[in-house]
Amino acid sequence: MSKKSRTDRRKGFSGASLIVPAAGLGTRFVDSLRKPGAPRPSDRSKLFYQLGGEPVLLRTLRVFAGIPEIREIILAVSPEMHAGVRSLLRDLNDPRVTWVPGGKTRAQSVWNALRRTSSTSEWVLVHDGARPLITERDIRKVLRAGNGWDGVILARKVVPTIKRVLKSDGHIEGTVDRSVLYEAETPQMVRREVLLRAYKADSAAVLRATDEAGLLEAIGARVKIVTHTGWNPKLTTVTDLMLAQAMMEKGGAPGVRIGIGFDTHRLVPGRKLWLGGVTVPSTKGSLGHSDGDALLHAVADAILGGIGRGDIGEWFSDKDRRWKNMKSSIIVSTVMREAKKLGWVPYHIDSNIILQTPKLGPHKMRIRKKVAKIVGLPPDSVSVKARTREGLGPEGEGLAVTCQAVVAMKRVSDDQIP
Repeated sequence: MSKKSRTDRRKGFSGASLIVPAAGLGTRFVDSLRKPGAPRPSDRSKLFYQLGGEPVLLRTLRVFAGIPEIREIILAVSPEMHAGVRSLLRDLNDPRVTWVPGGKTRAQSVWNALRRTSSTSEWVLVHDGARPLITERDIRKVLRAGNGWDGVILARKVVPTIKRVLKSDGHIEGTVDRSVLYEAETPQMVRREVLLRAYKADSAAVLRATDEAGLLEAIGARVKIVTHTGWNPKLTTVTDLMLAQAMMEKGGAPGVRIGIGFDTHRLVPGRKLWLGGVTVPSTKGSLGHSDGDALLHAVADAILGGIGRGDIGEWFSDKDRRWKNMKSSIIVSTVMREAKKLGWVPYHIDSNIILQTPKLGPHKMRIRKKVAKIVGLPPDSVSVKARTREGLGPEGEGLAVTCQAVVAMKRVSDDQIP
């Protein structure tokens, strides 16, 4: 157990359920895409647009995935998002995550999810799916601040000068004292029983409230702010997305690293031939402790090399029964999470598959697309080349398959380490 986890337990924290409202249509985001110079509009939710090499919603969820005190994660999503969410959850590979239908408003989405939370959770966290730059450090600040309060919210001190203006003609009535003003953000943490009571107390207040703190205020509950000085924006327009990308890349000048991976597996009867997450028809398959996917092993090794974290033998020992027959896509997803924690993502992959038979020409595009999907890149950022050995060596004799991979990685953020 981590030092931070022990601290939370000493203070009486008994775990929390996380709700992520993510059902909004993103109308303002779509409208902003129509502006000159912006990307072509799409019917995709803004939560599926790429930020730092992965979808916005996936980046948001990854931060919370590393916090064991969160017992369950419930997404509230629209029906149009189901296929995309399924794909994201396969990449995340976190059994705590489920989803429920979202509502027409944020409050309705939270209510739908709240009713599905476990009654054993004392606390409920709510965090906007479109706030992907939240840090684990700030989440833990909220988790530790609940003692003696009904709710805790993350907030940022208002910096600009604020004017109070008459609606009728724009006349300035005065300058507001900004020393007592804070911008409410998420996550917001509320005692589960108090949030349930707030939802049931006044339906009109539910419709007016734009966040959980507003609901608690309406019933006289005690809510505390936890301040931070970082940047935790809600991505509302494409400009927000571009600013977030620029911030992560440090003004458009990302650091670059190169990793090299290599793997060989024996070919034996009675096994499937897995290459890049795809099964290739063959009379022989790769012998291995896992599924024996030499291409994904080479890719994983290259990623680990790029971030200086050893090799897959150190991470997934063939002496450990937990990894027996495991899909190699899980290996890649695991090392990808480690890379992203350290602020690195792949942006191009080049690979060689050295195999005499079967011929891979008819399968290369399928392999390329699958590898691209596993690492979160477009297919044109992944190269898969097939080579034979002209009958020479173990590959040429049909006894083995060898794969090589070179992964180019870029720095996207250095604020992912707790």
